[in-house]
Amino acid sequence: MAHNALGCRGVTRSDFRHDGSLPGTQGLACLEVNTQPGMTETSLVPELAVHAGISFEALVSWMVEDASLDR
Repeated sequence: MAHNALGCRGVTRSDFRHDGSLPGTQGLACLEVNTQPGMTETSLVPELAVHAGISFEALVSWMVEDASLDR
């Protein structure tokens, strides 16, 4: 949700905090959005891609192509 709201592309990770005293947020606050660290074949994003049936090579190709799009 934070990824889309901020217009991010590619792969990110968002850090949230739940605090029931924050009015108007249902207690959820986004602390920051970062790039996803690690792009070895054993890092989290490539591991998740494999579980989704996407090879490491296809993942890297998609990331390069997505980064090169003029938006």
